[in-house]
Amino acid sequence: MPRINLRGGSYDARAVSVAAQRVLNLYGEPIPADDGEPIQFAYYPTPGTQKVASASGGSRCAYQTTQGDAIFVIGSGVYVLGRTNGLSQIGTISDGLGQVRMADNGTTLFIVDGTAAGGWYCTMPAKPGSGLYGALTQISDDAFYGSPTIAILDTFFLFVNPDTSNWYTSPAQFANEATTPFDSLYVASDTTSLTTIKAIEVLGQTIWIFGRDQIEFWYDSGASDFPFQRVPGVTVEVGCVAPYSIAKIPTTAATPNGGIMWLGQDKSGYARVYLGQQTSAEPVSTFPVDGAIQDMSALEYAVGNVYQVDGHVFYMLTVPGSFSTWVYDVSTGLWHERCSSPDGDGESQILGLNWVQAYGNIYAADHVNGDIYQVSNSYPTDNGAPIKRQRAFPHLLTDGTRGIHRKFGLDMQNGSGITINVDWSNDRGQTFGAPVPLALGATGNYWPTLWRLGMARDRVYRLTWSGAADTVLMGAFIDVEPVAS
Repeated sequence: MPRINLRGGSYDARAVSVAAQRVLNLYGEPIPADDGEPIQFAYYPTPGTQKVASASGGSRCAYQTTQGDAIFVIGSGVYVLGRTNGLSQIGTISDGLGQVRMADNGTTLFIVDGTAAGGWYCTMPAKPGSGLYGALTQISDDAFYGSPTIAILDTFFLFVNPDTSNWYTSPAQFANEATTPFDSLYVASDTTSLTTIKAIEVLGQTIWIFGRDQIEFWYDSGASDFPFQRVPGVTVEVGCVAPYSIAKIPTTAATPNGGIMWLGQDKSGYARVYLGQQTSAEPVSTFPVDGAIQDMSALEYAVGNVYQVDGHVFYMLTVPGSFSTWVYDVSTGLWHERCSSPDGDGESQILGLNWVQAYGNIYAADHVNGDIYQVSNSYPTDNGAPIKRQRAFPHLLTDGTRGIHRKFGLDMQNGSGITINVDWSNDRGQTFGAPVPLALGATGNYWPTLWRLGMARDRVYRLTWSGAADTVLMGAFIDVEPVAS
C-alpha cells in the first residue's frame, strides 16, 4: 500500500482541479533527506493561547523595549506587562481604533498614531527592572508633524510627515522638548520617486523609506547640517500598501543579517508580500497567496507581526475583518493559514492582532476586548476554545481510469484519542462529501484506518479536527486499485 507523503505549504490554486492543498493552523517542518526517515515533512499544530491579563479596548500595538519590557497600547491606555503578568498603566494617548507604533532610544519611549498632534513620550527606567516609567507627555513641538510609523537609528527617532514626500528626525538622544527640542531643518525628501512616503524602518544601519511605489535607502553620514544621506544609485521598485504590515525579521539561514517583510505593491500590479535584505527585496508570496490577499478589502489596514518558536520564524499578515491570517515561515519558505474557530468549525479572525516576545514568552493582544494572551505550544486551545486544523491532500489520479479506494490508513501521532474527520472530493476538489470520523489511538502503536471508500477518477482527501491534542501529521497510506474504465 503506497504512502502519500505530504509536502510543502498551503497551496490553493486558482483552479482547485490543479491543487487544493490547504494548510490551516498547522505548519510544515521538513525532515533532512539524509536522516533516512520515510517522510519528507511533518505538520505540527500552531500554538494555542491563554489569557494572562486584560485591559479595556482593542489592541493597537505591542512592543518590546531595548530593556526587554513588553509594552501594549490597548484602547487609549499604554501598559507595561510585567514578568509575572501584572499589568501597570503608564498613561493614556488619543482614543481610537487605529494602530499606533512606538520605539525607544534606551532612555525615552516614543509613541506615534499617524495624526499631526499624535506623539507621546516618557522616560524609561535607568536600567532593566530598576524602576517605573515616567509620566506620558504629549509632544507640542512645532517641528513635530506626526507620523504613522517610527524607527530608531543611532539614538535618532525617525518619522514620516503624513501625506507628504518628507521624513524627519528628532535630535540625537531625545529626552524631552525642553532640553532636546526638535530642529525644523532636520527634514529630508524622497528624492527619486517624489511620491508620498508611507512608512519608515531601519534594517541594520540602513534606513528604508517606503514610498507608494518605490523604496529609497539612507544612512547616517554624521553631517552637521543633516546627519543622514541617501545611498546613491540604489532603489527598490516596489512600495508599501500598508505601513503597519512592516515587520523586521531576525537572522535566519534565509536572512543571514536579518530582513524586513511587508505588504507591497508596484506601479504595474496588485498587492504582494515582500522580503527585503540589505538594499534589495523580492516577492515571497505564492500565486495562491497573492490571489487570497488581493481578494481582501481594506488592505491598507493590514498588520504584520513576527515571532519565533522552535527555530521557526513566522511573519503573520492579518487584514482586520478577514477570516484568514496568512503566515510565512521564513525558516522554511512555506505559507499556511491561521484562523479562530470559537465553535470548532466556523472560521473568523485570529484573536491576537499585535504580537510581541518578552521575558522568554510570546504574547498577543486581542483585537476586540483588550485581553492579553500568552502564546505557547503547551496550550492546546484558543483561550479555552477549540482550534480548527485542516490539511488537504494532493490529487490522487489513476491514469484517467477509475480507481477503487479500498483503504485509507492515517499516518499521525497517536496517544490523544481525539477524532479526526476525513472527507473527500470526487469532483476534483470542487465539493466534499460528509465527513467520516476516525479516532486516533490512546496509545502510540495504533494505525487509524478507513475501509471501502468507493471509486473515483480523481480524489482529494481532507483531514479536519479541533480536538485539544499535541499531535503531528505525517501523511497516509492509501490503497487504490485501478480498474479498466
